[in-house]
Amino acid sequence: MEKKFDVKEIWFNNADSEVILIGVLHKEYLQYETKVKVPMNRLNAIINFLQRNNEHFDLYDHLCTFHLGFVTEYNVVLPSELNRCFTQADLLGQEERALKQIRA
Repeated sequence: MEKKFDVKEIWFNNADSEVILIGVLHKEYLQYETKVKVPMNRLNAIINFLQRNNEHFDLYDHLCTFHLGFVTEYNVVLPSELNRCFTQADLLGQEERALKQIRA
């Protein structure tokens, strides 16, 4: 069975080259909350996937902006009624690298 990642939040800023996805990773009967980093160039693909699979999804309805001096942080909290499950191929596209998980 392929791993699925249920994205709950998306964090990114104007000074970083990575996007942090917060959600629940599912594999067979195992599931756990985690954070995953993906390259910034995958952000548009993730947003397009959400719009394609959710007829009335508009990113700007869920986008919060925080101005922190020279850096602007963006946070997108995705409602639970959306189809927000991604496979590793959906997240990384043609790249073959494994996901980078943030662990304590």
